[in-house]
Amino acid sequence: MSPRKEYFDEPLVKVDFLKARFPKTCPVCGAPATKVVRLKVAKTGKQYLRRSWQYVYSPYTRFRGDSKPSEMKVLPIQVCENHANPDDGTDRYQSLCLIVDGLLMAFAIFSVFLIGDRISRARPIDFWPVLLIGLFGVSLLLTSIAFRPNVIEKAVSIIGFDPGMQNVLLAFKRSDYRAQFMDENQMIAELVRWIIRSDD
Repeated sequence: MSPRKEYFDEPLVKVDFLKARFPKTCPVCGAPATKVVRLKVAKTGKQYLRRSWQYVYSPYTRFRGDSKPSEMKVLPIQVCENHANPDDGTDRYQSLCLIVDGLLMAFAIFSVFLIGDRISRARPIDFWPVLLIGLFGVSLLLTSIAFRPNVIEKAVSIIGFDPGMQNVLLAFKRSDYRAQFMDENQMIAELVRWIIRSDD
């Protein structure tokens, strides 16, 4: 599909990835920052952390995929003591969700075959196969909650980056923090109201 222009209600910030400096205040609560959280961004060829992150800056530029090895870059975000460990305690919960999902998926597939067999033989459907399929659906819902963005990722969202990963587009939840960020990066940052997004 052809690229489309997308507008934003709140301006995004386009900034040089390597030179970006974050304010010494927490992006979540605005308190003075005492710790650093590293937000990792990876790129492999045409693959992005999220499909919607693929974009180009100009209507005259098209994204060209390549087969380069994966690139990993880090944004050092300064945060307060209370938000220094945004993922604390979620690792076990996420691992448990993946294990339970795998087991319930196997039972759900078996249940689908069993229900199909019952229907083909014109026999009544037992309650437990339906229950297992329902439990699998609930498990998927809980897994999506477990893997949702943490408070830092919500406060500083990466919207996209250019093909060379030199510049990154950031969306800030707090307008005052965005203003502080612009003050810290006056020479390398600019506000962006729209981008050209590629759908393929």
